Amino acid sequence: MKLLARTVSVVCVLTAVAGCASSAPPVGPGAVRWRWRPPSPASVGMPAGDQSNVTATYGHLRLVLFSPAGSVQWQAERLGLREEAPLLLPDVVVAPADDGLVAVDRVSGHIRWDTRFGAESATPVRVGGLVVTCTAEGSLLGLDLSTGRVVWRVALGGRAEGPPATDGVSVVATWEPDDGVVAGITAVDGETGRVRWVSSLRAGGVSGPAVVSPAPGGAVALAVDDDLQAKAFDLATGLRRWAVRVDGAGSPEVPPVTLAGGRVLVADRLAGLTLIDGGGRPTWRARVDGAAVRGGPVVAGRAGPFALPLWSGRWLLSGPGRHQRTFQPPGGIVSGVAVGPGGAFVVASAQGDDNQLVAYGPL
Repeated sequence: MKLLARTVSVVCVLTAVAGCASSAPPVGPGAVRWRWRPPSPASVGMPAGDQSNVTATYGHLRLVLFSPAGSVQWQAERLGLREEAPLLLPDVVVAPADDGLVAVDRVSGHIRWDTRFGAESATPVRVGGLVVTCTAEGSLLGLDLSTGRVVWRVALGGRAEGPPATDGVSVVATWEPDDGVVAGITAVDGETGRVRWVSSLRAGGVSGPAVVSPAPGGAVALAVDDDLQAKAFDLATGLRRWAVRVDGAGSPEVPPVTLAGGRVLVADRLAGLTLIDGGGRPTWRARVDGAAVRGGPVVAGRAGPFALPLWSGRWLLSGPGRHQRTFQPPGGIVSGVAVGPGGAFVVASAQGDDNQLVAYGPL
């Protein structure tokens, strides 16, 4: 997906629940901790991180694992690796590909299995001994984490280009048909693939899902749709629990992110951010003059700040009680942001003359 390089102007949105206070402290990404460049002219895909490592693909050919200091621990080669974020697990890294999923040993970098099921896959989630992914042609698949064998496959009602979400037991996916006004959100049993419920969403702009658990009244599955609402469904029954108005429709590669206390941070397609508490009440809002259609948001620590990649090629930093700013990544235009070891923001760039992966922090 080609990003448009243009200037983003920051707009403070004053609402009943939040504003841009002149006394708010400045927000910035911190000093550069390390940077890495792929062989030119390769672009760097969406990164993923945890407290031990950072990982990303580059050039649709290689998956790389980085140490906390940014040194390359290994590279694994597989033609057709996607730019979507890999899944970091304790013993393996699972990467989406144009035609399947690839699992790489986290210590050695050797490919453990390479399963080709003939469809573009999204960033997977883990459920027990399985990994579960969505496909662009409209399926939800569960694969054995040890062998890569496809254990179950469920047809959805339309394309499922965003990642699924899970509470460790159920798996939720959103989908949207090529034509029509009705899209949907489907919950299945993560072990067997048995469909538990399907609820309707308005087509035209549906986000990837999130699962908020625990939450007051029980866990919910959440997505943004073309009604310009973040809609929460009871994870057990599929019944609508609440809906919150947002500035724009959703995007499949921009799922909400869950926070402590049943809160959820929602990004819409028009680069609006809305923080919602466990009871379905918005507590903070912000937006910039731009669009968000790929990656993010991510949160550093328990309280932020929040980072969001923008269609303009820049990335946004904001959060409650903070000024908001946008930043241009070095070398190219932003392809994704992750949080890595020590709470550093890790920013990847693509489609430029000097694409890089850069870690900033501590904040």
